[in-house]
Amino acid sequence: MAPVTGSTATATATARPTSTADGPKVARTADDVTVSVPASAGAPGYTLDVATDELALTTHRAGKTVLATASGDTGALRFTAADGTWQHATGVTGWTWKNGILTVTADSTLDGATVEARITPGADRYQLDWDVHGGGPKQLGLVYDLSSAGHWYGHGEAETPQGGPGVDQPWPLDTGEVDHETFGPASYNMIDPFWYTSKSTGLRVDTGNVMDVAINKGKNGLGAFTVESPDTYKATVFVESTPLAVYRDYIGIVGKPAKSDASYEEYAKPLWNSWAQFYTKVDQEKLLDYATDLHDNGLDGHTIQLDDKWESNYGNLTWDPKTFPDPKGLSQKIHGMGFDFGIWVTLWINLDSDNYQYAADHGYLLMDAGDTAKPCEVTWWNGQAGIVDLANPDAKAWYEGNLKTLMDTYDIDGLKFDTRFFDEKCAPREGHQATDYQQLGTQLADEFDLQGAGIRVHWNRTAHEAGFVTRQVDKGTGWDSLRASATQNLAISTIGYPFVESDMIGGSGGQPAPSKDVLVRWAQSASLMPLMYASTSPVGTFDTTTGQKVDYDQETVDLYRQAIETHEKLAPYIWDQVQSTLKTGDPIMRPLFFDFPQDEASYTVTDEWMLGPAVLAAPKLSTGATRSIHLPPGTWYDVNQGTVLRGPRTLKGYAAPLGVTPAFVDLKAKGAAKAVKALKRDDAPAASVLITPDAPATDSGTPFEVTTEVTNWGTRTLRNAKAALELPEGWSAEATGPATARSLRNGATLTTTWTVTPAADARWGSHDLTGTATYNGATKVSDTVQARVKAAPGSVQEPYLTTDTTSGNAQYAQSGDQFAIWAGGQDLSGWKDEKGVVYRDDVAGEQATVQARLVSQNSASPVGKAGIALANDLTAPEKGGYAVLVMTQSYGLEFMTDSDGDGKLDTWAGGGSTYHPAYLKLTRDGDTYTAYASKDGDTWSQVGTARVPSAVGTGDAGMVASAANANHPGENIEAVFSGFSVTS
Repeated sequence: MAPVTGSTATATATARPTSTADGPKVARTADDVTVSVPASAGAPGYTLDVATDELALTTHRAGKTVLATASGDTGALRFTAADGTWQHATGVTGWTWKNGILTVTADSTLDGATVEARITPGADRYQLDWDVHGGGPKQLGLVYDLSSAGHWYGHGEAETPQGGPGVDQPWPLDTGEVDHETFGPASYNMIDPFWYTSKSTGLRVDTGNVMDVAINKGKNGLGAFTVESPDTYKATVFVESTPLAVYRDYIGIVGKPAKSDASYEEYAKPLWNSWAQFYTKVDQEKLLDYATDLHDNGLDGHTIQLDDKWESNYGNLTWDPKTFPDPKGLSQKIHGMGFDFGIWVTLWINLDSDNYQYAADHGYLLMDAGDTAKPCEVTWWNGQAGIVDLANPDAKAWYEGNLKTLMDTYDIDGLKFDTRFFDEKCAPREGHQATDYQQLGTQLADEFDLQGAGIRVHWNRTAHEAGFVTRQVDKGTGWDSLRASATQNLAISTIGYPFVESDMIGGSGGQPAPSKDVLVRWAQSASLMPLMYASTSPVGTFDTTTGQKVDYDQETVDLYRQAIETHEKLAPYIWDQVQSTLKTGDPIMRPLFFDFPQDEASYTVTDEWMLGPAVLAAPKLSTGATRSIHLPPGTWYDVNQGTVLRGPRTLKGYAAPLGVTPAFVDLKAKGAAKAVKALKRDDAPAASVLITPDAPATDSGTPFEVTTEVTNWGTRTLRNAKAALELPEGWSAEATGPATARSLRNGATLTTTWTVTPAADARWGSHDLTGTATYNGATKVSDTVQARVKAAPGSVQEPYLTTDTTSGNAQYAQSGDQFAIWAGGQDLSGWKDEKGVVYRDDVAGEQATVQARLVSQNSASPVGKAGIALANDLTAPEKGGYAVLVMTQSYGLEFMTDSDGDGKLDTWAGGGSTYHPAYLKLTRDGDTYTAYASKDGDTWSQVGTARVPSAVGTGDAGMVASAANANHPGENIEAVFSGFSVTS
């Protein structure tokens, strides 16, 4: 196909779209060049508008904006000029669509510089590559309006003005500030150039250069993603239906773990590392006492790992004889207690170490970027050092040989590699790039048992596929750091590193020792993560700021041990998730919205997470003994209370004293049985009962089926288990299968199907249907669902009348004091007055009160409306006196009146949230109408008051409903009322 071209001067507003069959289409309008990608299998489709007056990109899905670049003086595609000033693309000067690529050229704010952008649309993403021609640019960057995409996530460990990543990790990112000026492949932070949003879009920047990333910096509402290079800016924008789908798209590019470097035992038990316990003030006697205290107090673990300050000098890989006079004996004693033994190592060799000169003389060190004739010198927390050059095969063999000799000599089982494998001050070896050193470090570390400490490599495919455990950057020891450890794991695991653990339990940032409550809560939190990484002993530790001994009480030891035991019991379930991740790449620890993308409340939950598909972890991460817990849609087993709950719902004031770790199991998720077995408290009821379906519905007198499932979650067999139903008065139920079991073994379920028949005169609406289970003679548990009796279209009885201003398809029903309306209608407002009405004629005098209970309403439109109304004549609102008080489907109350008697509603008051049942009341005092609403019929709140001068004499009063379906053609509303009354 010949290329299609255009310019801002010659293109017409209705240019013919161009495309290949069923592929992307490109069209020119007055203000944009628009790329349209149709929906396809597994992809929702999207449109991309390229603004031509000033180059900007706006992505739409299903007609709604899901991602948009910044506008105005900031600029969407911007760059720094040779003098360091920021410039940006301006008006589009031309475009070409050829071979599936839209090429756009634009002027810029810098004389002599133009911008060329190339957009390659795919089914679920588009590639955006762009360059600056002329002007000598130094940096290129994209800037987005954060709010256009909802909330933002990803990034990894974020540097923030509030102390991140050590004590702060905003979640979502846009709720805080990120100012990460050295965001690059050699960073010590666990980061990837990938971000995703609550509107299911994502951004990946494909670069090996350092970036400057600013998200909501200075609370400016912008996301700026700048690459410190003048080369082509390469980005991929993902457009999906869920955030998890965006994550999977990203993993499809960078790779998923091919294995896990940690063993089952390393997932099941904690790693005990000496760092936060002693920092550098460690010696052989202290380490043995530490291990002995842990062993004697039943604080299980797989390894004792000796961290920093065992060497004679950094990089020598020889023991300090003063502090460690008998390392062989040390190793033997630790092994004798049942622990493995490990040590901390680094590729950084201090300048005053014996090994430094040897390494320098043999060319084993990275060379300086500014002067490649001399070794590169870097500054770190232990002084000045050189770095072993892993790209030099001889250097790698020398370093690796030293490690293996050390390990063989002293029976060392594994290593903790620390610091980085490269620094930007150094020059890569000839034939290599800086990003290669992540791969080289990965290959080196993969030859050793890392004992659950993993290594901090990132940014490239090798790092993703290696499957290393990821430990966080050092945290502080306060509540803020504990909270950051949770949100940071969510950030790291959702950029493609799924085998996460928090920093050392209790923190390790050189701050005063953690308080008892922080230490215990941290251990509880870590017990519901993939791995546990421990250091501070609950028996006692040292305050590094004072050097003083800190003793914890016996309860601290007991609760810490309890957390370890919980994690050990959960290990079979966690190991299943490891195997699943190796197949799918999905994170094990993940935000709620990965599993429940339609649950909007989940997108801002900061202190809960899913551990695999079945476990919702909600540990207490702050002071106090209660917390609020959000449960997404599902059937949840409370492992502390032994009860079944249905979401979505918020549990306010949930009791979480120091000995309680809130957690819930989705009973319908894979792995639920293993999770309940592991997490159920011993003092929780042994059995639960579950009724399905969650919300049965039927007509009055019409039978329906429900099922009860009585499950034994305990360790002992239950005797004489019996299921039963508690029903509303006049209802009946018959079991169609066994409802008793003489014995119910561990993990077994008694399943009973029941035929339930409502009373012939059962009221419309929801009724409690409670399933119960008794066992062992007396113990009783229960579960309740709401069974809805539906109204059926019929007629109303005198003195009630109906009228319809929709397309004529409204239907009505009455049963005693209950009423139902089914109606269409584009809206019930000033521009359209389309509604179904049940009313009484000439009953509302000049002093009148109209009242009704709105039991329920259901409409596809969020602005579907149901409520009560007054008018001189409800069949002809233009006769005056017209007012309505309605509840909308999603946006709360609306009180509207006709101020000038033309039959059109032109005043408005209301707002708030929607609730049911809703008690609604309109009062009339002459020509003054006042609206009230209540949640219980006793306590009323005024919604608004208005004069309606056209109100005269005695008028009509009634109940109204409108589907407000202007944006949902053909959809109706169902509204159910009771207790309608008029006093006059």
